[in-house]
Amino acid sequence: MFYKAQHKETGNMWDVWLFHHHDIYYLYYLGNTDYVEGELPWDNISLATSTDCVHWTEQGPILKKSETANWMGTGSTWKSPNFDEDQSFYMNFSEEIGDRQNIYFAASKDLINWNRLEGEDYRFVQDEQWYQKKGRWDCIWTLAKAGGGLYGYWTACPISNESKFGFGESEDGIHWKALEPPKVSGIDREHSEVGAVEKIGNKYYMLMGNYFPYMVTLIADEPHGPFLPAQKNFNLLTGHTYFCRFFSHPSGTMLVCHFIMTRFGEVSFAPLKVARVDDEGTLRLGWWEGNEPMKHNAVSLVQTDDLETDIVFLKDKLDTSTGIILEGHLCLPNSKEEPRSGVFIECKDGIDYAVLFDHLGKAEVGVMQKSDLAFETEKSIDREILFDQNPRFRLLLKGELMEFYLDDILIESFALSRVATGRIGFIRSRESIQPLTAWKWHLQE
Repeated sequence: MFYKAQHKETGNMWDVWLFHHHDIYYLYYLGNTDYVEGELPWDNISLATSTDCVHWTEQGPILKKSETANWMGTGSTWKSPNFDEDQSFYMNFSEEIGDRQNIYFAASKDLINWNRLEGEDYRFVQDEQWYQKKGRWDCIWTLAKAGGGLYGYWTACPISNESKFGFGESEDGIHWKALEPPKVSGIDREHSEVGAVEKIGNKYYMLMGNYFPYMVTLIADEPHGPFLPAQKNFNLLTGHTYFCRFFSHPSGTMLVCHFIMTRFGEVSFAPLKVARVDDEGTLRLGWWEGNEPMKHNAVSLVQTDDLETDIVFLKDKLDTSTGIILEGHLCLPNSKEEPRSGVFIECKDGIDYAVLFDHLGKAEVGVMQKSDLAFETEKSIDREILFDQNPRFRLLLKGELMEFYLDDILIESFALSRVATGRIGFIRSRESIQPLTAWKWHLQE
């Protein structure tokens, strides 16, 4: 349900991205074999493959940092603009050598076996006309260019305060020319990190890391900008997660991938999300129907008979060791004067959590005392959308990792501070919690 790399030469995961070819999905991720919290000795890029984007087979490292590099940076993968002739796939990555970070490239014919492209001709460096010589220079994301070739967007340190990232073009996908960076507004950080850019409808949407854990949305009318902050749902993700990327599914559906991490820094690949853009042009993340194969085994649910308390519990605990999906309906408050309703999640060590909603569907996640429902907010989330009074919810829960959806809109990916015991309750929502359905992730040997 939350895929985690186990290969000893991969170590802990970080940035993730996807590619599809010939019915196989390729999940690439930056890895760190000697993970130390707060340090960045990333030293490899690793791979897992899948036929459904849900069940993954680990392949292990496909690139490792050079001996002279301090660390390795993330990248992305694309098909050669001249694929019909050269049958090649390309990947970019960065390395910091000495005190300077530059971008490098690798090539493959099968997306599994990768070879570095050696020589200065394949070293992409800062154009000092627009960018700081020793500033960030990392992770090109490509976008098809009208008439052929590619546009690229990457993490950089522009000289101008009006810009926040790098921009350029390439005819062949491996030789790049930096261009004047687009103007950006609404970003308070001096430098931010480019996750991905895609054209959806007639707009260009950028997923930008405004530094961990904030992923925000910028929107432009043209590939070269200017890029403006989304008017609604600007903070796309703010939980224990980061660096989301677009993925154009072969069905034509635009998806988003990202990772999720425990509070101890253990990183997993989160379930894929649909990129939902409404009539106002607002981007939100939603439940992807392709995740339905996660529901391996149905679980029989019975709630307690005690309806006189503010929390109605399920009689039996669910098995959260491999992951569960719980679905049902909540009854939102009728007005702001009424107390909030939601879901109670019992955790180990007596530190329990709740997801609460007000009458407008604004959410808060935090620690709740079972005895008196005293609540301490850890995160407030407003997706700026009106939900039905009786919205459907989906709760994904594995260990301390959690995702919560309301009417199939992602509320948040979140890490609890303790492992969930599997005891679930419903807060002030007894009128509508039935019917409930649940499934556990358990593959038969």
